[in-house]
Amino acid sequence: MRRLLRGAQFLAPIALFALAACGGGDSPNYGVDPTPDPDPTPVTAATVQATPSIAFTPSRVNLLAGGTVTFDFGSVEHDVFFDNAPTGAPANITAPSANKSVTLTFATKGTYVYNCHIHPGMTGTVVVQ
Repeated sequence: MRRLLRGAQFLAPIALFALAACGGGDSPNYGVDPTPDPDPTPVTAATVQATPSIAFTPSRVNLLAGGTVTFDFGSVEHDVFFDNAPTGAPANITAPSANKSVTLTFATKGTYVYNCHIHPGMTGTVVVQ
């Protein structure tokens, strides 16, 4: 029993040191910058690439009301659907498109989340201000 207690006496300072080294601090977000990046300035026109790696790039566009987004489709077929979009959303690009560009006008302020029905999980957002 005495040997067990000596081992516990040796481990106690190590455990305290380990806990102290973990920090804790005042912030619950230790190591994370709590300030989000500011949104870029809205533009009047933007181009979104539908990439072969199955992504829309950029995935977010900040646009002024009345601005346009050109969806540039490369060699892989994609479509664009505005599911649950605000009133005034442009028409969906329903025909699978490859090797062409389609320009849509966003007249109404709001957040337009879109996706490619051909490639589940391929999404993007247009924020109109």
